[in-house]
Amino acid sequence: MVIPNDTPWSGLEAGKVDTRRVSASARWSWFWAVMPRADAALVLQLSELPDPVPDLPRLKNLEIRFQTLPGGPILYIRLKDQSQIELFEALCRDVMNAGEIAGSEREALERAVGRTFRWHHLLRGGKSETLTEEEQKGLVGEIEVLKLLMQHMTPAAALTAWTGPSGAPKDFELARGCIEVKARRSGAQPYVRISNEHQLADVTGKALWMAVLAVDRVHFPHGKTLAEIVADVSEAIKKSEPAVLFDWELHLADCGYDSAHDYSGWRWIVAEPAFYEVTDHFPRVVSPLVEGVSAVTYSISLHSCTPYQLTWKGVRTALFDEDNDE
Repeated sequence: MVIPNDTPWSGLEAGKVDTRRVSASARWSWFWAVMPRADAALVLQLSELPDPVPDLPRLKNLEIRFQTLPGGPILYIRLKDQSQIELFEALCRDVMNAGEIAGSEREALERAVGRTFRWHHLLRGGKSETLTEEEQKGLVGEIEVLKLLMQHMTPAAALTAWTGPSGAPKDFELARGCIEVKARRSGAQPYVRISNEHQLADVTGKALWMAVLAVDRVHFPHGKTLAEIVADVSEAIKKSEPAVLFDWELHLADCGYDSAHDYSGWRWIVAEPAFYEVTDHFPRVVSPLVEGVSAVTYSISLHSCTPYQLTWKGVRTALFDEDNDE
């Protein structure tokens, strides 16, 4: 396929790997490239491969890989569908802009890969706007439960269990049980909203709990912004298991979170979650529904859930088979 003349790849020779440096004044070694099949690509030349090598996003029309060439290692992003070359150029320039801010090559690589994860979210149909107040509240609640799990399992395992961002019916799915998270204002009416009939549906062979957290908006200097909450978790992951930082970024992107957005106008405090065991007599809409009825939304009175309440210690014991005596 012929590369259009009005793109950065025009003039590069197809049939071999041909490159042109993006800018002599750039801090890092970025190259426009044409791959052997005349595919447009962006290349970041590296002095060494990162250790460990991070996970990379998987996109339908893009190939993103590390490769070691005679001249040294590279990261490349290759476009497989040339009809999308205009959008691909925008992606490449955004990735480079993110990387150029970095003060080290490793940070430039991290920022470049992190930005591709955000494009991964957008190209899957995600949104580019700042999360609404309600969406922030929900994400803060889920992160709080994630932090509890990370006290008893590795960050990688906890992130694997956090299935809500990918569209799964439950927010957290572990080997022994599932957790559905509900965030609400402490002063709100004592009800929680259930978005569909699947959120509290039984899962064969697993226990199910509903975690309810009071998440309240406060004024400076109290509480933390969503960005600060995310940064705290990022730092904890970096200290214990840095290889999964990109998986954390991907989960956040799937939630619609972008660190480039301004969240300084909202500050949050979070109370300890209350857990409720969802059993046969728990107040809920039970599947299967009447034929022709679906996408049911309803509210549950927390007062009616009181007989099913238990502590995090009880949930933790069931999930991890730990001794509940303290």
